[in-house]
Formats: sequence, structure tokens, C-alpha cells
Amino acid sequence: MPFGLRIELADAFFRFYQPHYDIVSWESRLILDPPGLETSLDNFAVENHVKDLVTVLRACQVSRAILVGYCSGAGIALAAASRFPKLVSTLILVHGEYVLLDDESCTTQFAEDMDRLLSVAAKSEGHARQVFEKVNSERPLTNNNLPKGIDMPFTKLHYLHRHAMNYLAYKAIDFRGLAQSITHRSLLLTGNKDAQVNVESTREIHKLMRNAEIYVDINADHYGILREDSKTLAVLWNYLTAQQS
Repeated sequence: MPFGLRIELADAFFRFYQPHYDIVSWESRLILDPPGLETSLDNFAVENHVKDLVTVLRACQVSRAILVGYCSGAGIALAAASRFPKLVSTLILVHGEYVLLDDESCTTQFAEDMDRLLSVAAKSEGHARQVFEKVNSERPLTNNNLPKGIDMPFTKLHYLHRHAMNYLAYKAIDFRGLAQSITHRSLLLTGNKDAQVNVESTREIHKLMRNAEIYVDINADHYGILREDSKTLAVLWNYLTAQQS
């Protein structure tokens, strides 16, 4: 799951795959916890997210898994597969956020805007309040094109501050280096209508992986994996079915 989102947002994915697979997922640490909990940048280190992943899988007695990472979850999936390679049988990265801000061709206006806002919001609760008020005064009350709950980290001040600190920890990771370490059978998905992360960033990561395929959907936006009976879900299904044959 991407950082700061409720698990229910992926219900369409769960319903699609549960008849055929045992599904394990979880919400990222701390971001959506109640207010009053003191947190620091160290709490959100990527290695802690990876340890959470391993803890959850072991608690569910999963010794080897098909690992599906979506958006920022793709970065954690990369880190987990690199750190614990025997835990992963197949790696699937769906519209991954790899924070390749140093390459203009690999970023989007949305990503640049979020980088500026979250870098400010991470500094202090006061800075986070300024960003919170700005974002909530400018965004529309409803957007029928977006899955309900996709803006959860921006709905409460303490969510935003933690989400921003988490973002700083996340963007410090060298995802190109992680990609080079991956030898697992892998599939990377991206789409031409994704305004959040672009096709070129996925191509950049794909070319560094030694056993990976890439699928570019000219009509896909960022949210297909969260929608009922979407082409994204079908592409994943077809890939997994082909791998098992």
C-alpha cells in the first residue's frame, strides 16, 4: 500500500485476487495513528517499513510471496526484495514512485509540487499547518475521478506532518541502486495518463533490473489497481497466470 492510505482503499484488488490467492496487506506505520504520538524522521526510515513487511509476513506464516508494490509501496517492495531476496518469488511494481527528481524526464509537475510542499511540511508542525491550510483551501471538495480516500494524508494536520517526514526519508533512498540489485522475475506497470508518476521513471528503473518486463498502458492513469475490474488488475492476472503455466 502507498504511505498514509487506509487498507480499505484496495478492496477492489482484494476481491479480485482473494478467490485464487492468500492476500496479506497492511497500512504503513505511524502516519494514521492518533494525534499526540511523538515521531521523528528516524521512525520513518525505509528499513523500518521493510522490517514491518517482514514482521507481517512472518506473523502470517508466509515464507515466500509474490510481492506487489503500488506507488510508494513499489519503493518499499524494491527495498524488501533487495534486503530479503529469499522472501520474494515474483516482484510486481505498479505505477511506482521512485522519486527521480534529479532527472527532469523522469518526474511530473505533480511530483515537483508535492516535493516542495512536503519538504516544507516536514520541518515542523507549524510549517505543516501552513501547507495544510494552503492545500485544503485550494483543492476541490469532490473529485469523482479519484478513488475516495486517496487524499487521506491531507485530511488531518498530524497526518500531513508525519506523511511529510516519511516522504523525506523515502526520497533519500537510491532506488536506481536497489533496482540494480534485483534478480527476481519482475513486472513493472505504468501508464501514459498517469499525472503523478510518469512512464520514463518506470523505464529508468526497468532498464536497471536484470529479469524484468515492463507494460505500458497508453490509457492508464495512476489508480487502475484500486478500481473494480480494471485493465490493470487484468494485466496482473494474465502475467501471473502465464508465469505459472
